[in-house]
Amino acid sequence: MKIKTVIIDDELNARKALLNMLDFYCPEIEVVGESIDVAGGVHLIESVQPKLVFLDIKMPDGTGFDLLRKLPKVDFRVIFVTAYDQFALNAIKMSAVDYLLKPLNPHELKAAVNKAVALMDKNMKLTDHFNVLEENLADAPQMKKIILNTSNSMHVVRIENIIRCEADENYTKILTSDQQPILVSKTLKEFDELLSPYGFCRIHQSHLINLNQVITYEKGMGGMVLLKNKERIPVSGRRKDFFIKALEQLT
Repeated sequence: MKIKTVIIDDELNARKALLNMLDFYCPEIEVVGESIDVAGGVHLIESVQPKLVFLDIKMPDGTGFDLLRKLPKVDFRVIFVTAYDQFALNAIKMSAVDYLLKPLNPHELKAAVNKAVALMDKNMKLTDHFNVLEENLADAPQMKKIILNTSNSMHVVRIENIIRCEADENYTKILTSDQQPILVSKTLKEFDELLSPYGFCRIHQSHLINLNQVITYEKGMGGMVLLKNKERIPVSGRRKDFFIKALEQLT
């Protein structure tokens, strides 16, 4: 069964490239309409009731978020297509939405479509994802919030409230100042790359900490860090100099 899909993007070449790739790499997708702006996109979605929408973030008469707000409900999967810079890319990742970067990569397109199809029957509250993304894009490069998806729930967390992250095989345990630990199916390496621009430091193979949560550093071979929640976290010897330099730059 074909998946009814629409493309909303003001760039003609981008729409053509996406159409060609979908035709070749994603035969399960049936593109039933295109639009170049918010107003036309709203009308198109209401008319054809798609299951999947490829949505540009910036358009001549508004944003993709403006479009989503104009709809009575969002009962379809959205894949954002964007040419944003690194700061905005971090905002997108923090918001845990599906996205593709221009120019499009066919393998990334196929992976995004497969993920969207797999999640189509799941009852997920996507509005929170979109709201966090819009807020983070407005605040980039500062960034305010991150969405943490677990196996059975979704948490919207302020980045400043994350105390530390701890590796748990292919999962990461996130400890915050106001919640129980949150177990997320991403590696610590992924969170290191995501959070390091915002005052986080990998001090050990298993530990990523918020430098703003540090009370004292107890020197030693690697040493120990005392955090505001009274936890003591080891610093590995090979990360000691990097950690001290990061701590000095914070003040």
